[in-house]
Amino acid sequence: MTPESAKGSLVISLDFELMWGMFDKVSHGQYGANLDGVHEVVPRLLSLFNERGINATWATVGMLLCRDTESLQAAVTNVTDKPDFVRPEYSAYKHFALGQTVTHPTHYFAPELAALICATHGQEFASHTFSHLYCKEQLVDEITEEAVIHADTNAMALAASPFNTPLTSIVFPRNQWSQQALWVLARAGYTAFRGTEKHFLYSAKSDAAQRHPLLRLIRLADAYFNISGYHTYTLPERQGLNMPLTNIPASRFLRPYSSRLAFLEPLRLRRIKRAMTHAAKGGEVYHLWWHPHNFGRDIEKNIACLTKILDHFKTLQKDYDMESVTMRTLATRVRE
Repeated sequence: MTPESAKGSLVISLDFELMWGMFDKVSHGQYGANLDGVHEVVPRLLSLFNERGINATWATVGMLLCRDTESLQAAVTNVTDKPDFVRPEYSAYKHFALGQTVTHPTHYFAPELAALICATHGQEFASHTFSHLYCKEQLVDEITEEAVIHADTNAMALAASPFNTPLTSIVFPRNQWSQQALWVLARAGYTAFRGTEKHFLYSAKSDAAQRHPLLRLIRLADAYFNISGYHTYTLPERQGLNMPLTNIPASRFLRPYSSRLAFLEPLRLRRIKRAMTHAAKGGEVYHLWWHPHNFGRDIEKNIACLTKILDHFKTLQKDYDMESVTMRTLATRVRE
């Protein structure tokens, strides 16, 4: 068994966003099945986590916490400084104005799932911003980033208030974090954020830069073959200077099952398990993340893959005393 100070840690964070995270990428016709599946996936994940003693951080978009279109309209009306992007298609407010929440309500609202998360032992309820806000996209000159982030943070606090749970961790949409955003959130009581892997493939970039075909191809290959490394770490080594929030970087995005790449599934699983083992043996952190909607299709195959990963964690827990922790727990340890 490893000593207490050298325990390896498994962190799991989920970006819970429904259509608020996809409206600028796909249509309901293209992605509706995935979004419908979320309403089955979330309870199954919570049940699996509860059975296996897994603590996880659920970064949730504030807009999906509303009951319906009318309650969201009331919440939106109170937001003082809405983001006005040079590319307006990035704005959730402009998408909301199109009225699709009326025709596809289950693709946008899930307060009952948020309540289930909050009621499940070991789960941390966290922020994914109120409006799936991008921090690396250009705003028009009349509005400042600080004002937009401040208004969004206040709106998120109001949306989450009925769930009676503190918000201390945040995952930035598309992992687009900025120093300005960190300072605003620190003043609001946040202590942790999920940074990106320490490799040029995963550094925080604008949406256009992230979608570069060559970058996406290399990232895809990296999911099956060790191109960029394990991305395990000790927390002190990933804290930069002048960092107001504790950085708990991602290690690996858990890609969903793909029938086209099914023959590579053993390699995907091996890549993750080897990195977890490396973290357990070295007393380091391994941070796995995905979106519930990634599991919305091929639910059984995706759950089966996750179950194998959690089975491996139980082995590492037994052999090396590896632990399952939330982002909040790790941030608290760093600050103490």
